[in-house]
Amino acid sequence: MKKNQEAKILEKTFRDRLTVYRKSLVVDPQTQVSVEKEVTVYDNIRCALSLDDNSKPDRQEFHSEKQSGMIIFTSSDVFLRANDRAVVTTEAGQTYDGRTGKTFNYISHGETPYAPEGIA
Repeated sequence: MKKNQEAKILEKTFRDRLTVYRKSLVVDPQTQVSVEKEVTVYDNIRCALSLDDNSKPDRQEFHSEKQSGMIIFTSSDVFLRANDRAVVTTEAGQTYDGRTGKTFNYISHGETPYAPEGIA
């Protein structure tokens, strides 16, 4: 499938890197028992991390902290689920580790809500 022009333009802004982990049932080879384990779903793929518009502090919030919501932009073939663990390393070298919401996909890209737990 040929990528549309908008997708090609957007992908030029993907300067950050994303690794995603998801809980999955796997069989322990020694015990043959199914155990929940975190497996890598996507490794070091290109993305763009952006602040969510709704994350701006209200004017009446003085000296209080507000949790920043973020959005991860990816190509349209990336699908994240609610509560996946995502590690994003920005072009500037900051690393964020947090949880995702479900990806909303457009023809040109995907947008995933992201709640980082902090900068590593």
